[in-house]
Amino acid sequence: MMKVIKTLKSVLLFLSLLYITFYLPMIFTIYFPTWFKVNCNWHNRCDYIGRDVSYNGIGELNSYFLHSGELKTRWTHKEKIHLAEVRGMFDKMFFISIISLAVLVALYDRKTLSKVSLINSFLILSLLVVLPFFTTFWREIFHPLLFDNNLWINNLNDLSFYIMPRQFFKYTVALLVISCFIINILIWTILREKKVREV
Repeated sequence: MMKVIKTLKSVLLFLSLLYITFYLPMIFTIYFPTWFKVNCNWHNRCDYIGRDVSYNGIGELNSYFLHSGELKTRWTHKEKIHLAEVRGMFDKMFFISIISLAVLVALYDRKTLSKVSLINSFLILSLLVVLPFFTTFWREIFHPLLFDNNLWINNLNDLSFYIMPRQFFKYTVALLVISCFIINILIWTILREKKVREV
């Protein structure tokens, strides 16, 4: 019985830490304009409609996800419906992060957490394998898995087409994976047992 409890505790710590360390950098990419604006310099689509229009749309999107503003500028009806769905998912993710943090605090064990952080580090890196065929993953796996409609498909009339092209999401996945890896490695480095040097 004790072995089962210990295994369950390890699994919960593993899942909670993985979720929290992935969600933390996601906060930066969702609720702040910096990542969107940096990407404008990389994909250049923001220049098609002008930086002022793009940055205004980015600000509205960040505020919308924070429930502190609305999508007013030039968002299409289709986009608004889709982004409402996305915001609902982000809201759920926030509450899951609170639960995950509570689990980490309640079940904290330095030795176990050190081990799972190392496992997480290499597990999360495996997600980088989707980058070479990101378009297929994005269109054929990710969206059909999360949505039961095609409202996520952008066209030239959508503001999303200019500020969030597929390249934006590819770079975002890379950022999240690398950030999560670094956070877990840092946790492992801090928590791992120090071997006593023999004199």
